[in-house]
Amino acid sequence: VRSLGIDPATGQEVFLKKDGTYTFTYDARDEVEVGDTEPDLEGVVGSTLYYKGFSFSVYLRYSFGGDIFNEALYSKVENISETNLKYNQDARALYDRWTEPGQHAQFKGISLTETTEMSSRFVQKNNFLEGESFSIGYDFPKEWIAKAGFSSLRLQANMNDIFRVSTVKAERGIEYPFARTVSASVSIGF
Repeated sequence: VRSLGIDPATGQEVFLKKDGTYTFTYDARDEVEVGDTEPDLEGVVGSTLYYKGFSFSVYLRYSFGGDIFNEALYSKVENISETNLKYNQDARALYDRWTEPGQHAQFKGISLTETTEMSSRFVQKNNFLEGESFSIGYDFPKEWIAKAGFSSLRLQANMNDIFRVSTVKAERGIEYPFARTVSASVSIGF
């Protein structure tokens, strides 16, 4: 259901009905398609530079124009359970919610008796840029390693998911964990 935001006077969510009128009452018959998860532009851009035995690689993933339902806002800000209220609360539940008449706020006040229904208010543009992969390596010159009986010797360090810049402040947890990884390797050829 399309949302027009939180009414500053009452703190209630204002919905747009199919006939164009405004209401405080959520009605599933007013549901319309909102947002599109398919981005307008997405991909990976990267490059590798080789210089005197050194190699440097950078790969960045990007996505622009898609929409996402922000589950963290829906479940951890407005439909927060009593347990989560005590232990696992999103800071926006305290600072960006409606608390007094006349206040312009993004979220309704905390209520343990009311449930907030899904609305367009939780659909956000999902534009992001993430540092998917970075690596640095060094191939030792053959004349240095020939005495040791090697045909090749390479040192490599890799870093994955080092940063993420996004228009959506969403929780990334158990289902889709965000893990920065750093690894190193030594490759020897005989």
